[in-house]
Amino acid sequence: MLYVDLEQKWKLSISGSITTALKGISEDEVFDSVFDYWFKDKFEEVEGKLQYVKRITNERFGVDDELLDDIKKVFEERYVKKIVKLKGNAVERVKKQKTEPATDKQLKYAKKLYKKAHGKANGFDDREYSKHEMVVMIGELVERLDNMEKEDPGEGSVLELSDFRK
Repeated sequence: MLYVDLEQKWKLSISGSITTALKGISEDEVFDSVFDYWFKDKFEEVEGKLQYVKRITNERFGVDDELLDDIKKVFEERYVKKIVKLKGNAVERVKKQKTEPATDKQLKYAKKLYKKAHGKANGFDDREYSKHEMVVMIGELVERLDNMEKEDPGEGSVLELSDFRK
């Protein structure tokens, strides 16, 4: 049996559960992990036979290997379409961010991070930045501060210990 041969209520149930499973994914998620997560929630093995379970009503029907493979193909087709759409949205979002000016909130946050990283705020250039430039700048400043924090504890503890001995 194939997916297209299923009764309408089962087809709708599977299709709806696939839609729900794909709603919250990001373009970074791997197909196998998304499918496995969905599979564990929707299928049960009873007495050595695989069954699809409609959770709300607890209705079930038996699934053979051929049907399971076909359902997996349908799931994968929908997954691929969703990922393509998400990647397209990300490209459009970046294009839009590259043209829109940075917000005051972004500028204030970047200036605060800059001051923390360099000890003074007067080196920060207040020129017009785009949202995308600000995102990149803030990311680099956060990374720099993280690296500084990783390096400081070791050096600080050595200095404290040497100060203590004097």
